[in-house]
Amino acid sequence: MIDHNKVADREAIIWSYQIIGINPEEEGDAINLEKVLADYLDNLVVQDLNLLFSILYRIDISQEKAVSELSKNSEKETAGETLARLVIQRQKEKLYYRNLYKINPSKNL
Repeated sequence: MIDHNKVADREAIIWSYQIIGINPEEEGDAINLEKVLADYLDNLVVQDLNLLFSILYRIDISQEKAVSELSKNSEKETAGETLARLVIQRQKEKLYYRNLYKINPSKNL
């Protein structure tokens, strides 16, 4: 049986990679892909904050939301893990709404 949540997670993570501009490995599970994404975002926090905020803007995550989540979770996880979770969550929301409002050509309107 297909676990649709895992499929959606993987699809959202791969989409996140594409938007960020890094090439995901096609192999690997969602957890490993999320870890690589978190490591990349951790690096951006240190190396290029402007690029990080530009990426978050393109994905439609406000700087205020990112900062708020980072301050809430600073004891529990790295900045990259928090941001990766936000990115993946937002991508899953977008996928959900795209599928919800997808035009079905077989139906007559």
